[in-house]
Amino acid sequence: MPRKPRKVHLPDEDELAFRRALGQRIRDLRAPKFSQDEFADEIDVFRSHMSTIERGKTDLKLSTARRIAKALGMELDELLKLEQ
Repeated sequence: MPRKPRKVHLPDEDELAFRRALGQRIRDLRAPKFSQDEFADEIDVFRSHMSTIERGKTDLKLSTARRIAKALGMELDELLKLEQ
């Protein structure tokens, strides 16, 4: 039986704005303690992926967000609290 084609999710402006804001928050929290390369090693991702996260260019996986929060010494819900 042939598979149905997978739906492609295109983020709307609100989602893109959230990704950018979260990426900026991660960068702001990371920068005083780690270089981007050091932090990527700390959370076990490639530096290029860390760059896409911080620029808001990727849909961040929950498991990666949890590792980011832990490396920054905070809970995930605290990391996700963005100023509105």
